Amino acid sequence: MKSHNQGRQDFLQWINELTECDYPKVELLSDGIGYCQIIDALHPGAIYLSKLNFMARFPDEYTKNLKVLDDAFSKLKIDKVVPIDKLSKCKFQDNMTFLQWMYNYASKVNPFVKNYRGYARRLEAFEKQHHGRYTQMSAHLIPNTEFLKFKQTDIDGRTFLKVESTKNQQVEEAIKELEIDIKNKMDYNWKLIYALDDLQYQRDILHELLTKIDQCVQKSNDPAAVKMHNVIMEEPIDFSEK
Repeated sequence: MKSHNQGRQDFLQWINELTECDYPKVELLSDGIGYCQIIDALHPGAIYLSKLNFMARFPDEYTKNLKVLDDAFSKLKIDKVVPIDKLSKCKFQDNMTFLQWMYNYASKVNPFVKNYRGYARRLEAFEKQHHGRYTQMSAHLIPNTEFLKFKQTDIDGRTFLKVESTKNQQVEEAIKELEIDIKNKMDYNWKLIYALDDLQYQRDILHELLTKIDQCVQKSNDPAAVKMHNVIMEEPIDFSEK
């Protein structure tokens, strides 16, 4: 199937199946991991996955990962500029355009690439970085266990259980983060409500005071009293019709 006949979900499914990732949207490809693993699948040994940050969350970290990809392009003499600055900003169109190019490149180089153990390759590089200490990479780099069952990947039981455990842990942490975020926003909303009530109270007090002053000056013919009355009755500029 030609790339121009495919939509974003088709390309996203392609890169997820090839690399055993779980990218939910194209914008997240800005971390560079998926792109790097396409090259790793097509040209084994041409890219150093151990140089990648598998927990990258910010544009400056994405930039470093994409630089690894750019170095691999130079090594392989691939006639394509990696738009690092654009890709790292998590914009859909820039990443979609580059993903399409990667798909077309893969179709020309090795359209039948298979049996690439993407998750195992990530684990190997990731655990080497952390010296086997248990930690976790970004959520979209942990494959869906149902997908692995469907693909019948030859990963061992330890790795499969680790996938399941890590996904569950990430879901629990995401729920906790949402609960904290909701609580913080509710606290902030209550502060706004209290501040609004205080402003309304002060407004009522001020209005009552000005009304009493105006009643007093209306009874006087003194020029200063007349000016004071005019000031009190003057309509604020922000309230007047433009």
